[in-house]
Amino acid sequence: MTNESKWYAVSVYARQEKAANEELSTLGFETFLPLIHNRRLWSDRIKTIETALFPGYLFIHTQLDAEKRVRILKPKQVFDLVGRRNANQFQIAQSIPDCEITSLQIAMSGTSIFETTSTLVKGASVQIVNGPFRGAIGIIEREAHGPNQKIAVQISLLKRGLILKVSANKILALSETPNHIQMTTQFSTAHGS
Repeated sequence: MTNESKWYAVSVYARQEKAANEELSTLGFETFLPLIHNRRLWSDRIKTIETALFPGYLFIHTQLDAEKRVRILKPKQVFDLVGRRNANQFQIAQSIPDCEITSLQIAMSGTSIFETTSTLVKGASVQIVNGPFRGAIGIIEREAHGPNQKIAVQISLLKRGLILKVSANKILALSETPNHIQMTTQFSTAHGS
């Protein structure tokens, strides 16, 4: 294992994301649980509730080793770390690139309305260089012939993400983005911990 912390997706039981997040935080782990507000119609009122952006998942930042893996899997709400199976059918956790988590944190920090997607979007990689989502990296969902573009900020390991509408003059293709702009935006993970 490497000595640097990486982001991992943690699979949790249905509707247990908040409890698992709290439990893992209590155990000393840095976590990120992106939440959205949903309006639900009850028999006598409309109520706004917070739910996980990606139901069944949260993210953890750690230097993963055998001891930490056991501690991560200890809470009863946690199912497993997301990854792939090796030849012996053992689950191997796969890390998530920092830029994907940072971009998701930036996107979630805004007040903009967005759509979610449960498929990976293919297209040109861009960086938002101006406005409230400055620093986020995403994929142009499709070329729009108007003032706005749809940018997919995605977690490729989960094949999920969200789609933002961003003014075309606020994005640059990554190959066109000046080096001093690329990922210089430091986002405090305190927003999600």
